[in-house]
Amino acid sequence: MSGSPVANPVADERDGDSRGLLWWSFAFAAGIAAYNLFPEEPHWPALAVLAALALALVIWAGRHGTLGRAVILTFALACGLTVAAIRTAIVEAPRLGETMTVTLTGHVLESQAGLRGTRVLLGVETIDGRPRSTVTFPEKVRLRVPAGDHNRVGEGVSLRARLFPPAGPVSPGGYDFSYRAFFSGIGATGFSYGPAVPAETGDPSMMLRFAAQIQQVREGLANRIRSALPDTPERALIIALLVGDRSGISQEQEDDLRAAGLAHILAISGLHMALFAGGAYGSVLLLFALFPSLALRWPTHKWAAIVALTAAVGYLLISGAAVATQRSFLMIALVFLGIFTGRRGLTLRSVALAGLFLLLIAPERLFFPGFQMSFAAVICLVAVYEQWRKRSADLHQHQDEGHASGRINQVLRFVGKWAMGLFVTALVAGLATGIIGAHHFGRIAPYGLLGNLLGMPVFSLLVMPMGVLALVLMPLGLAVLPLHVMAFGLSILQETAAFTANLSADAGAVGNLNGVSALLLLSALFIALLISGRRRFLSLVPLTGALALMVLSRPPDIQIAASGQVVATRDEAGLLRLSKGRKSFQAELWFQREGIPEQEIESRTMKSPQRRCDEDGCVVLAYAGQDKKDIGEKAAGESGAAPLSIALPKSPQALSLDCRYADIVVSDMIAPLGCGARIVFDREVRRRRGAISVWLSHPNPAGGDPPAGGGPAHTEISKIRHAMPVSPRPWHRPGSVTRESLRRSTPRNGQ
Repeated sequence: MSGSPVANPVADERDGDSRGLLWWSFAFAAGIAAYNLFPEEPHWPALAVLAALALALVIWAGRHGTLGRAVILTFALACGLTVAAIRTAIVEAPRLGETMTVTLTGHVLESQAGLRGTRVLLGVETIDGRPRSTVTFPEKVRLRVPAGDHNRVGEGVSLRARLFPPAGPVSPGGYDFSYRAFFSGIGATGFSYGPAVPAETGDPSMMLRFAAQIQQVREGLANRIRSALPDTPERALIIALLVGDRSGISQEQEDDLRAAGLAHILAISGLHMALFAGGAYGSVLLLFALFPSLALRWPTHKWAAIVALTAAVGYLLISGAAVATQRSFLMIALVFLGIFTGRRGLTLRSVALAGLFLLLIAPERLFFPGFQMSFAAVICLVAVYEQWRKRSADLHQHQDEGHASGRINQVLRFVGKWAMGLFVTALVAGLATGIIGAHHFGRIAPYGLLGNLLGMPVFSLLVMPMGVLALVLMPLGLAVLPLHVMAFGLSILQETAAFTANLSADAGAVGNLNGVSALLLLSALFIALLISGRRRFLSLVPLTGALALMVLSRPPDIQIAASGQVVATRDEAGLLRLSKGRKSFQAELWFQREGIPEQEIESRTMKSPQRRCDEDGCVVLAYAGQDKKDIGEKAAGESGAAPLSIALPKSPQALSLDCRYADIVVSDMIAPLGCGARIVFDREVRRRRGAISVWLSHPNPAGGDPPAGGGPAHTEISKIRHAMPVSPRPWHRPGSVTRESLRRSTPRNGQ
């Protein structure tokens, strides 16, 4: 393909070759996804041999002139499998196997203040006075310390902590902290008894010293912003936008922005990086233009690109370097590298290269919502604008053959294109991220298009330009005026978000979209945008499949936590209710799957007679949810199935009695052999398989024997899903660090 910038850059799109790297990236990502879906951990050397064989096949096919897409995509799939397996083998580290209380010293690796306290990531150096090199113990521990406890990155601290193994999935297919903790090297979580105190822990590593210096710069910038502006919600947003510190943003602000489809402004990504680096590039070019002799003799555009790339690196560091920011930096870097080589940098190739680079380093990112939203939106937007660029080029060619347009017409055309670009960007990006948001968070922004049309002009033309100017002028002490203008723009943006959010009474809660449906919807969107001609109609196939699954699927009727006596079941009306009134993180995610707003969870607590308790435990009743056919039966008065009884015993005596009379037993004790309950989820089952989801159905009146005594037939159990497979993957395996293992590792003369 020609690299000339004057040639039509989209001409080769008709061949499909320019998108070959993108399809290769999709296949690579499919390999990573396939690895995570394996029922048990594969042997990574065997996968490496498979990848080597696939490479040999590619080389052989290339030499014989038979190299086709199927061969290349097979090689990419094998590479994704292998990279994911190797990554798992590399990062595997000791993890806690049981709850314990210890005294820890170590270096603060991360510190994030919040309304409920400060969350600290501690690099452990000693455990109860013993060096970590002499015992088997997690290298990193995430702790919550009291609010107001300011621990700087790189500092040595000591604290007494209560530690727990990383929590597994809250429900089958739901949020899984243990997966993230495994690949982040976090072997335990917990809280400290009191504030952390300074301690001598030796010199930190060079990387940690560098991170500490960056953190000091970020804190210095945040403090300057605080000193220049009063304590208002706008100030918290400015700090989030310029420094990446979102700890000061209230839940109400975040909810309004999310409901209005404007939450993406908090994720420092493409627009922020483009305005910052692009502003630096344009400013340097303007400066050089003041010296015509210099601008005419030397490649000043390349010098400006170097300055802009340096500015992008600086913004990447001070903003926290989140995944979306890393993607934006890689793409903006490719744009400026394209200036050096005379090639257009913002293409689907650059998107694919950025994605491949991030996935090669950390394949687990494929399953992070931020990664998925960022790349899905960018892929769709670049594809749309490539088609737009092609049509604009054809239109200009026809216009050049006619008479020149007047200045007023040119201005109107420019404004029209800008308005249409804003509309298309909001529509396409909102559609792509909305699918992923519905899958992970059970929410969409029903008026997100309106929110973006009203809010993004203010953000793009006022807020971020003033933010860039404030960062440039801050070292000179002249940032007060642009910061106040930025605050004014953000006040307008917040009012817009609040207005748009109030249009939707339920804040866009729709219930979780299952993974298969989300994948099919994204596939339909990608096919429609990335494939040309009549083949675009192939997108109707995954679209139809997704809609069918959405209609046929329904959330579970019983949710059981991995431990404790917290369950959620449906009542006679089909509403999911919680066995305990205390709202928890797992309860929020259970009801999120139902599309229930957070503020309504407390009203969903079970009452008598659905829940009956005494000092020995509780018994709750579970009813089947209503399918379409069931709704018709109920309207006709034909449904009256007896609910299932779920026992939550607290004592061995109650457990023995519940085994005789309950349908389902849920306990943290070990059930006796021969327990007569229909289903038993005791300590061993829940420890091995994690959280549980159960689907119920009404009894089939046409089959089965009538119940003894002539009463109503019992509700049937139609499906049971566990959060963890029978053969647990490495991130779900029980940890090896226990109190006994610490005692065994104590030297004999260590007393």
